[in-house]
Amino acid sequence: MANVNLEHLTGRRVFSERGKSIGYVEEIIAEQDGDDLVVTEFHVGIFAAFERLSASTIGAALLDFFALRRRDGLYRIPWDKLDISDPARPRLLCPDKALAALRAQPKGK
Repeated sequence: MANVNLEHLTGRRVFSERGKSIGYVEEIIAEQDGDDLVVTEFHVGIFAAFERLSASTIGAALLDFFALRRRDGLYRIPWDKLDISDPARPRLLCPDKALAALRAQPKGK
C-alpha cells in the first residue's frame, strides 16, 4: 500500500473511466478510527466547495439566495471508487453510467 499526501489530491481534476473530467477534489472526508483517521469519501465538483459554506448560517443563507443548494455538480465518491495511485490524475473506478448514483442529493430545502 502506498502513502498519498492528501494535500496533493485537493484541487486535482478527477477523471471518469472514459477520461472525461467530472470536477475537482474539493473536500476529503475522514472519520476517526482509534488513533487513525480513515478517508471515507471525496467530494468532487463545482458545488462541493459551496457545500462547506452551508455549515454556517450566513453560508446557508447565501446558498439559498443564489439557489446553489438545489444545483447538480457535487459528487460524493466513496473512498474505494477513486483510484488515487497517481495523485496528479485521480480517476473513478466505476463506469461513467454510475456517476448519477454518486451525485449528492441537495441538503436543506
